[in-house]
Amino acid sequence: MIDIRDLCKFYTVGDERVRALDHATMHIYPHEFVSVIGPSGSGKSTLMNIIGCLDTADAGSYLLDGVPIEDYTENELAHIRNRKIGFVFQSFNLIAKMSAEENVELPLIYGGVPRAERARRVAEALERVGLSKRAKHQPTELSGGQQQRVAIARALVTRPSLILADEPTGNLDSHTSAEIMDIFHELHEQGNTIVLITHDNDVAKQARRIVHILDGRLSEVSV
Repeated sequence: MIDIRDLCKFYTVGDERVRALDHATMHIYPHEFVSVIGPSGSGKSTLMNIIGCLDTADAGSYLLDGVPIEDYTENELAHIRNRKIGFVFQSFNLIAKMSAEENVELPLIYGGVPRAERARRVAEALERVGLSKRAKHQPTELSGGQQQRVAIARALVTRPSLILADEPTGNLDSHTSAEIMDIFHELHEQGNTIVLITHDNDVAKQARRIVHILDGRLSEVSV
């Protein structure tokens, strides 16, 4: 599904040129559960943004489902981001004035899904994360764990094959983190490919494969 070879990414900070990714190579097959672990500033989020088609590398190659990413048009990339990839972020990224179900519905509105189908899919996604009874609540009326469940439901509602999770337990206590990881395990068992970015070794060890990242370089770890 994901074939990354010799990816390099540079940023300019003041007068300094920073190498965020340094000849990074990684292969992820369909239905895998892979964690990428590294400290702050190691290049984790840069890698996720490139895998998620939110950013592009300065050098190297990235094939998604066997197709070089540069061969996709902007419209095709937008379609991939909306349909093929589900994003889960540490900060939840929910819209405060919208209810849980309205937040989950947004990707379907952008995708032009008819209203009746949207309602059915939203209800299904919230049911999968155990939040059906909180559908009408706004984010401020939900706990951190419940907000992350809404964010996961939003990622699932388009029925993506790939889920990218960037520090999904970073703002949660240990008990709530365990509950969120249980959801990811369930999604993996149901066939989703999951790439989980984390700095937490206990979280990383729950994946089937662990990849370390340090100073933009990737190395495989045996589980």
